[in-house]
Amino acid sequence: MTISAIFGLDLPCLILVVVVGWVGFVVSSTFGVGGALLLIPLLAQRMPAAHAVALSAPVMLFNNVLKAIVFRKSIDRRGTVLVSALALPAAFVGALWAARLDDRWILIGVAALIVISVVVERGLDRRMRMSDTGLLWWGAVTGAVSGLCGAAGPPTAIGLRGWGLEHERFVATVALFAILLQLVKIPAYVGNGTLPLERWPLALLLSAVAALGVAVAPRLLRTVPTRMFALVLDGILVASAAVILLDVARR
Repeated sequence: MTISAIFGLDLPCLILVVVVGWVGFVVSSTFGVGGALLLIPLLAQRMPAAHAVALSAPVMLFNNVLKAIVFRKSIDRRGTVLVSALALPAAFVGALWAARLDDRWILIGVAALIVISVVVERGLDRRMRMSDTGLLWWGAVTGAVSGLCGAAGPPTAIGLRGWGLEHERFVATVALFAILLQLVKIPAYVGNGTLPLERWPLALLLSAVAALGVAVAPRLLRTVPTRMFALVLDGILVASAAVILLDVARR
C-alpha cells in the first residue's frame, strides 16, 4: 500500500504538512495558540476546508492532552468552568454546521483568526477586562468559532487573559479548555461525515508530530531569542493569511 493510499497525500505534500504541523505545535506549546491556524490552511489545499477543520480536532486533542499533563498544576478550574459552560454546546452546533458552510467562508474565518492572533499577541498594550459573566458569554462565541473554523486560540486568548490569566496558568487552562472542545466536536464531525475513517491515519501521524512539538518547544525557546522567534512567527502567520485569501479569491 502506498503512502498516498494510507494518508491521502502524496509524499512531498505529506512532508510539508508534517513540517508545518510541527512548527504550529511548537508555537502552540509555547504561546497556547497557533497550532491549527497553520495546519488547516495547508490541509485545505488538498481536501474540503470542512474536512481540514475536522481533521485538526483529534490532532489538537492529543496535543492539548500532553500540554495539560505538563502544566496540570497550573490549571485554573474556575476559569475553565466559566469559559466552557456555553462554549461546549456552541462548539457542537458549530461543528455540525461546518459541513454546510461554503469552503470560502471557513477559510476567511481562519484568515481572520490569524490576523486577530497577531494583533492580540503582539499589538495590544491594553487588554480588554473580562468579568465572570463576560467570560461565560465570550465562551459561547469562542465555541461557535471553534466548531466552524477548527481553531479558537485568538478569542480564547482575549477572554482568558482579559479575565486575568497569565503565563503557565493561561497555557494550562487553554489546554484543558481545548480538550473539552475537541471531545465535543469530534462526534459531530464524525456524524456529519467531515471526519471519515480514511482521514484517521493522517490524524494519528500528525498527533505524533504534535507530541514532538511539545517535547522540543522548551529547548528550542532556550536557544532562540524570544523577540526573533516572535518576529518569525508573525511573518509566518501573516504570510499564511495572505495565501488563504488568495486561495479564496481563486475559488
